[in-house]
Amino acid sequence: MSFAIDVAILVLLAGTMAYAWIVDRRVRLLMQVLKDMEPMIGTFSAAVDRSESTVSALRSIGQPPLGSPRQPAPEAPREEPAFRTTRERPSRPIGATPVPGKSELVRGFFETVRQREA
Repeated sequence: MSFAIDVAILVLLAGTMAYAWIVDRRVRLLMQVLKDMEPMIGTFSAAVDRSESTVSALRSIGQPPLGSPRQPAPEAPREEPAFRTTRERPSRPIGATPVPGKSELVRGFFETVRQREA
């Protein structure tokens, strides 16, 4: 009976070792792909930061100065268009907060990965 238990433990141990080897291979492949994508992700992150600052600048340009009087818009009956000319703002998931400095976050991720490999 104890021999059967020992064999079962050895089989399960061998299965666990095989699974760990497969997971290790996949993680190494993932890390290699992330290394290859690092320049592209950094460029994309910088482009997102630039576009956010550009949108903010354009919004501030489009609004009237603080001291200027606003002219009321003429009241005219409007018909609802058959299509929307603007998109609805996506709702932010509950608990999600904006992250300032995304490029530093991305850079920090890759630096951490390099330190762990060294």
